[in-house]
Amino acid sequence: MKNRGNSRKFAALPFFAITASLAVSACASTAGSQAPMASATTTTTATTASASPGVSGYTGWNFPVYDIPADESVRYGVLENGLRYAIMQNETPQDQVVLRLGFDIGWIDELAGQSNASHFIEHMAFNGSTNIPEGEMIKLLEREGLAFGADTNAETFYEHTLYKLDLPRNDDKLIDTGLMLMREIASELTITPEAVQRERGVLQSEIQTNNNYGQRLVRDFANFFAPGSIYAQRTADSNDAADTASVTADQLRAFYKAFYRPDNAVMIVVGDVDPDAIEAKLKSRFASWQKPAEAIRQPDLGSIDFNRAISADTFVDPAVDTLVRLVIAGPYEERPETVAAAREDMLVTLGSMIVNRRLQRIARQEDSPILGGSAGSSDYFDAATLSLFSLAAKEGMVMETVALAENELRRAVQYGFTEAEVAEALANMDTSYRNAAERQNTRSSAGLAGSIFNTVQKQRIFQTPETNLAIFEQVRPTLTAKAIQGEFAERFTASQPLIHVADKTPVAGGDAALIAAYQAASRVAVAAPAEEAVSTFAYTDFGPAGSIVSDTRVDDLGFRAIRFDNNVMLNLKKTDFKDEEILFHMRLGEGELAYGTQQPAASTLLNFLPLGGLGEHTLDELQRILAGKNVGMGLSAANDHIHAQGSTRAADFLQQMQVATAFLTDPAYRPEAEAQLKAAIPNYLAQLDASPQAVAANRVPRIIANGDLRFGAPSGEVLMNAGFDNLKAAIASQLANGAIELTVVGDFDEQAIIDAVAQTLGALPERAAGQNPYPEARKVSFATDLAPRTLYHTGAADQGMVQVYWPTTDDDDFRQEVIARVSSAALRLKLLETLREELGATYTPFAQSEMSDTFDDFGYVLAAAIVAPENQPLVFETIDTLTKSMASDGIDADLLTRARNPLLESLTQNRRENAYWRIVLEDAQLKPERLDRTRQYEDILRSITTEDVAAFTRQYLTPQRSLRVAIVPKPAG
Repeated sequence: MKNRGNSRKFAALPFFAITASLAVSACASTAGSQAPMASATTTTTATTASASPGVSGYTGWNFPVYDIPADESVRYGVLENGLRYAIMQNETPQDQVVLRLGFDIGWIDELAGQSNASHFIEHMAFNGSTNIPEGEMIKLLEREGLAFGADTNAETFYEHTLYKLDLPRNDDKLIDTGLMLMREIASELTITPEAVQRERGVLQSEIQTNNNYGQRLVRDFANFFAPGSIYAQRTADSNDAADTASVTADQLRAFYKAFYRPDNAVMIVVGDVDPDAIEAKLKSRFASWQKPAEAIRQPDLGSIDFNRAISADTFVDPAVDTLVRLVIAGPYEERPETVAAAREDMLVTLGSMIVNRRLQRIARQEDSPILGGSAGSSDYFDAATLSLFSLAAKEGMVMETVALAENELRRAVQYGFTEAEVAEALANMDTSYRNAAERQNTRSSAGLAGSIFNTVQKQRIFQTPETNLAIFEQVRPTLTAKAIQGEFAERFTASQPLIHVADKTPVAGGDAALIAAYQAASRVAVAAPAEEAVSTFAYTDFGPAGSIVSDTRVDDLGFRAIRFDNNVMLNLKKTDFKDEEILFHMRLGEGELAYGTQQPAASTLLNFLPLGGLGEHTLDELQRILAGKNVGMGLSAANDHIHAQGSTRAADFLQQMQVATAFLTDPAYRPEAEAQLKAAIPNYLAQLDASPQAVAANRVPRIIANGDLRFGAPSGEVLMNAGFDNLKAAIASQLANGAIELTVVGDFDEQAIIDAVAQTLGALPERAAGQNPYPEARKVSFATDLAPRTLYHTGAADQGMVQVYWPTTDDDDFRQEVIARVSSAALRLKLLETLREELGATYTPFAQSEMSDTFDDFGYVLAAAIVAPENQPLVFETIDTLTKSMASDGIDADLLTRARNPLLESLTQNRRENAYWRIVLEDAQLKPERLDRTRQYEDILRSITTEDVAAFTRQYLTPQRSLRVAIVPKPAG
């Protein structure tokens, strides 16, 4: 593969989005499972210097290895034709195999007139090859239980294209089929003009679907930061649907021939396999792939000016969050991958973590101009080292935010960090590395394959989490406040700042005013940060520990059902799926059934409750107290319960239960948390209609539920007029008296979990033994007015969406609910075949069934597609035609197989996941009758016939019962 640079990774730099959850996790996740530094946002490569004397080569691929050992469990090799391969035996999940075929080819390799050629070829990989007729590859995989999109997928980025197959079984036949398909993609694609023309509309639809304000912000930022570079140019080209119209089949075949070659590819196999057998299969299948004689063309990457004077740019979009970013850039520095380099990365990450905490505290102040913020540094491909200081501003406070950004960045650079801040950051970093190391032996095959692929492009070392932890422990004594300040300051003063602002309206005074605000702020003195003491957690004694009054083992499902004398219920399922992972779910009271339309903003307000902390501790104090702990905070609402859920480990479970119990007994409805909600409302309102998808999520549910205020997004007026007094009135009785059922799944000692619950939830005063049924609140009706609706979005003019809803019923009849799942899966396949593959009208047709387990007689089947406005009549007509055909003619056995088998394979996989069992058991004592669904699901699924699907379609999916929704661009004016 081509050698594009050894891209470093520091703190992650996603485009900042402020949410209520940004401050409720006690442990910052800073260590990835791969490199001994935090994850970055780019996946690129760079030229690595050849190994110096005394430096060993990376086994099989001859990558240089210095003082960090590689993971010896991976087998590497290179065929004579240049194809690299990697094989790793891994049994998580058991019996499964993931295949990855990657090419060092992406958007930057395209020339003029070839815009989106790399992405186009990715689409053509599923549209016919020498030995697989067009339209048959996906069907073949569906018959084997792979779902298109979930198990069969591909991606194109700036510098790579990656094909993915997740095989649900490790039998020889299926592995051979998977490798055969990858070999077809590698060299046998036919790329006929007819197939290209059909797929052109699909690709254009995908680009249109992704053309939202976030993507437009990315383009504007790239053009401001790196004008003239290939990355900025291709950011624009890859998002231009019009350019795709000009690419011809001849151009695509030439592009395919030039870059799809064995010396530009890597084949990765990870899973429950015999490496010897897999290696033999790879050699047999791929050795005949011929390498062209000509060299691979290298792109002209352009350059970035690092000596620019301070400058500014404003991106304007009515839906965008108001953002202020200081951009500091320096030349890309190629470094060998060593312990010393890892230490430098850790220092920058620690500094960023501390600054992020400072910005969180500032955001909670009543007079703060910001909603939140973050700092971080990473490589911008191999073109620059990019450091960002990003703040989400309150509406109308851009200039104040620019000044705050300058002051806080200068405070960190000039005065550095306190010992308490460093201790907190180190504790969180330690926990992140330790978590990864403890779970090393049960990492997922898909995650491992992706990490190995990233090492190919960057010529990095694939190492174990235990190695990463050892490096951290080795250098930890040198990660001092002084060292962190020095490395952070070097990175964040590498150039004059570039000020990039995103706002809903143009900034008064323009870019010159932004520069003036920054320069004025730079003349204001800043003070050193003050040391802050860490207090002791106040919530460790909830009274005498509860005692068990019933204890039942349910052998066939492998769990234990316990009830304490205060009626708190505990479900335990011990598993070996993931080492040191514990998932929990606390189910409380009746949720929205209890307060419903009387407090329409309560569910939204509840998400902000953790920002107020507890009676004895502010959120900031809690974060300091819980540093280094796997402990989450917060509650959220569901239709029929309030819940808290998350992930922890055995050592922290008692602390997690103490925190959860404290939020039930002493939540602090502090005004600063309510103020953060109010300040976020302008951004919330601007995005309600920002795209067809936003309208579908926020507006349509209330129409479907016949105007019920519990469905859809609350209005700005409702939110502005609501406060924590309303929230307290809505949930106080549930917190105090509501039934509690706690489910714990994972790797733990049962008695330790029981003791922790007995001391916390089990020590509370007596709770309700069951749920209040609230029969009136369970009444919801489907829309009585079935007249077609046209709704408007404020996004791109070429975007639209169609939705067709058919009312069904609730999920009381489980067999009927399973038939509905299979029927909607079959409808989805027919939509894909017709709308996508035959007509090329849309990238994203889908269908799904929703039958409520809360609301009586309420449910629906939905068919929908993101589609250009001019194609909406065709899509509505096609949906009618397909459902009429399914009702009158039924479906054939092959379609039933392709709809059902992925559901069966998904069930097999889910049974090996802690998350599945957490969901299954979350109401095992409150609703024990529903456990029979888990026992019966597979048998019912296998019993569904083609006539069952036809009968369901005849009963429900008829045009006269449907509600049609067209979402189109809002007309000007």
